[in-house]
Amino acid sequence: MTRIIIASLCILSLFSCAKSKHKIGDMYKGGYIFKINMWGKGLCAAPKDKKGGLKWGCYETLIDGADGEDVGDGEQNTKDIVDMCEDMSAAKYCDEYEVDGYDDWYLPSIMELELMYSQLHANSLGDFSSGKYWSSTENFSLGAWHFNFGTAERGNNEHKGTALSVRPIRSF
Repeated sequence: MTRIIIASLCILSLFSCAKSKHKIGDMYKGGYIFKINMWGKGLCAAPKDKKGGLKWGCYETLIDGADGEDVGDGEQNTKDIVDMCEDMSAAKYCDEYEVDGYDDWYLPSIMELELMYSQLHANSLGDFSSGKYWSSTENFSLGAWHFNFGTAERGNNEHKGTALSVRPIRSF
């Protein structure tokens, strides 16, 4: 019985003390928060887009491993792209991006991009354009996934050589 009471108190203590003081849309750790858990861990989007957009890069080259779609896959996708692509790509830009002393940015996966749209842009937060944004999720050797912030639709038929908007993200 004592073990059950102690375990219950530990669980209650964990949940009552772990609430984050930050919320979606706050500027924190270099960007706008668009995902946060009760322990204060999450994702933030850089404060602004890359002016003029960028190409995804490596047209006609299949990047092994850059196909992760889920929240949490963007960082590895970006590493795979940077390791295999010599072009000045959207991923390379994000990998080299730095703001407020933070230099661990990456190109979001398609689902991270959709989450950024629903949590920030759809609520008029983050100063996004209403155009297409590249994700780090490759579709095939000629194209990659993008998300249109004007129509709220994802697409996979965009030519990797097309310049689209880019918004780096980072984990915290």
